[in-house]
Amino acid sequence: MIELINNIPDTLIGIFIFNIVVVNIGMLLIFIYNNPIAFDDKKNKKIKNIFNELLSELILNENKIELKQNHVIKQLKVLEKKRMKTIFIKTLKEYAIFLKGKEFEALTEIYKSINLHINDIKDLDSNRVNSILNALERLNRFKIKVDREKIKALQKHKSPEVRELANSYTLNIYNDLDIYEFLDFTNEPLTPWQQLEYFQLITNNIEAPVINFSKWIDPKYDNSLILLALDLCGHYKQKNASTAIQIMLNISTDSRVRIKLIKTLGIINDTDAIEFLIQIFKIESEKKCKIEIIRSLGYLGYKNKNVIIFLENLIENETNISIKKAAIIGLNRVSYSFTALEKRIYNFDIEKSTKEELKVI
Repeated sequence: MIELINNIPDTLIGIFIFNIVVVNIGMLLIFIYNNPIAFDDKKNKKIKNIFNELLSELILNENKIELKQNHVIKQLKVLEKKRMKTIFIKTLKEYAIFLKGKEFEALTEIYKSINLHINDIKDLDSNRVNSILNALERLNRFKIKVDREKIKALQKHKSPEVRELANSYTLNIYNDLDIYEFLDFTNEPLTPWQQLEYFQLITNNIEAPVINFSKWIDPKYDNSLILLALDLCGHYKQKNASTAIQIMLNISTDSRVRIKLIKTLGIINDTDAIEFLIQIFKIESEKKCKIEIIRSLGYLGYKNKNVIIFLENLIENETNISIKKAAIIGLNRVSYSFTALEKRIYNFDIEKSTKEELKVI
């Protein structure tokens, strides 16, 4: 091996080393160009403080914002220098997290007043995934409405990151009936984070259409989407989801899905499902599912004779301690009033109970 290295001409070795150095320098320059605020942190903080003062003044100013003519923007050449623009946009985004109402509207006007939104809309057609993501994130943050068809195309983009952000943008910005279309053609499972994010975006958008979300409680869809649909049905108390839930309970073998199906029947308060729950308890093999059935019956079966008899029989004949405890709590709930302590027990908030309440247990 050593002889082989010694036989390599010095010129070839020199060219090889030169190429490595050139490539590394090139990568460093690209990094600096794409991350203009990565260096000189002390100077960046000083500039950011200037922008903080400027934004505070502009947001509180009720007059129309003419940022292009502002002496600070002109002096620092925010529109010409990429580094300055990057720091300014970063500062804007940080403000956008905390502001609401008129202050947020003022911040959006600042963003639009120097045509940042126009550049971002253009970047949605970029071939670079990072450019699309950065542009879409800013448009979403400042609630800038873009042509719907352009976003629909991004919802089918080859990049999963672009698709996810385009979906979030859709739920955050638009209020049309077609905003849920992507749920039908989404192939990959939703992550727990996506489930939570989509749920919050839908429920927080008071102008978004409330449709029958039980259409996704169907075995042809991924379990992650079914779980999201169940959360939405429960949130909007959609009793019309009961039929789909009962059908799914007869099909699904996933205990996590089955528990959520059973729990949702209790949340939507469908008293017509009481007999169905009693029957599936008899054939249910999963302990956690059985306990959830008892809990839902406790919600649905207030003063219901069939539920009372069912729970009394469980208390007398059940050998599993956890199931028997659930039956005792359930019987107390359907026979008497639903106390504050019982609510906490059901919602796993027992640590919030007072010492006096805990004496009852």
